[in-house]
Amino acid sequence: MLPRVPGDPPRDLSRPPDRLRVPVGPGQGGMRLDHFLRDVLFWRSRTSIRRLIEKGAVLVGEGRKARPSLKVRQGEVVTILLPPRPAAEIPSEPLPQVPILYEDPYLLAVDKPAGLAVHPSGKQVEGTLIGILHARYPARSEEEGPLPRLCHRLDKETSGVLLVSKDERTRGQLGRQFEERKVVKTYLAVVEGAPDRMEGIIDLPLAPDPKSPIRLKMEARRDGRGRPALTRFKVLEGGERFSLLEVRPATGRQHQIRVHLAALGHPIVGDKIYGPEERLFLRALEGGLTPEERERLVLPRHALHAWKLRFHHPVEGKEMEITAPMPADMAGLMALNP
Repeated sequence: MLPRVPGDPPRDLSRPPDRLRVPVGPGQGGMRLDHFLRDVLFWRSRTSIRRLIEKGAVLVGEGRKARPSLKVRQGEVVTILLPPRPAAEIPSEPLPQVPILYEDPYLLAVDKPAGLAVHPSGKQVEGTLIGILHARYPARSEEEGPLPRLCHRLDKETSGVLLVSKDERTRGQLGRQFEERKVVKTYLAVVEGAPDRMEGIIDLPLAPDPKSPIRLKMEARRDGRGRPALTRFKVLEGGERFSLLEVRPATGRQHQIRVHLAALGHPIVGDKIYGPEERLFLRALEGGLTPEERERLVLPRHALHAWKLRFHHPVEGKEMEITAPMPADMAGLMALNP
């Protein structure tokens, strides 16, 4: 998600954006404008970025004339004007239903379906969970902005409990609980094979994988380098082909559960990055998976589900536990065991 300009109201994500406003952050001052935009709009080609600048669709700071070689200054705002999307490019499929697990005046918990992106990212700016919620809970005033605000995130292919606040104060209080690791997160994962012990702890630091062409791929480091990461697991149902695990991450690193279970020798079923081979992830992005490759994955998404979330209500103070039932596709995997 792009960084927000301090003081800007939250954007209503139920409507297509007509512009993006991006602050120049620490370490970015002095960059050429075209290089800065390449980092921000990483899904666009250099040629398309140059065209945006040349046709006057990029505004820099307080009226500075935009040109590719212009050096941006830390703290100023770069505005990108977006042309309306052609009707042929607007998805015609109905948006998925998002079940509400809990709601009160301050927050709601939803059961995020697998395959639904939580927020706009890269090429996907519409059809996201937060956009659906902004349409369902419109702003009471223009100054206030849309009500729902994400308290945390789940990967696009991960299903399950997601907390959303209805005001900035509630989001701040819940955000502190996440930062201080006071929120207990419990996941269900269906993995390949059967672990050799019924429960255990995976304590391996995580770091970006320098050998992978996938920028977001992480690796478990056995040399101690990387950011500390700890995951507890328990086998709920073992099987010759697949096993169902209860998983509790004590830290919240990127892809932590997926990397740790793969390092254990039991990758999550359907994981295109940490499963059979990372090439499947790249091919899936291009929409080019063959029937044989889909069969290797078994499931079109990784079999990871945010099952339970335990936290203290930010206003009422009571301890709460929200549960999202295991989805049918994961339950169906366990039925495939001989």
